[in-house]
Amino acid sequence: MGIESYQIGRDGEEIAAEYLRQQGYQIIERNFCSQQGEIDLVAKDRSFLVFVEVKNYSGRSFGSPLGAVRKNKKQSIIHAARTYLHRKNIKDTFCRFDVVTIFRRPDGSRAVELYKDAFHVN
Repeated sequence: MGIESYQIGRDGEEIAAEYLRQQGYQIIERNFCSQQGEIDLVAKDRSFLVFVEVKNYSGRSFGSPLGAVRKNKKQSIIHAARTYLHRKNIKDTFCRFDVVTIFRRPDGSRAVELYKDAFHVN
């Protein structure tokens, strides 16, 4: 990943964190890593522990940001979530996976969308 892509990702995580706070989420952790995956944001939304994937796209990107969360990416997020729960000794907690997409419009403004419960553990 180039420095520009890295910065776009970090900027997106900051925008997503602020958006989620406005929606009533409490941000617990950022960029949690396990051997097989990373979780952009870990948050609390009422009684749910939420693992959040952030997709930040500029105007020159193609396709749906939500569609970029493919099977392999979901599996790596699920693995990281399991590792998070194990390391933090969290049990008997409702969990879900949300996706926040950010799209930069040609005029410079941003469209932010939250997809609650975007995918499940099978």
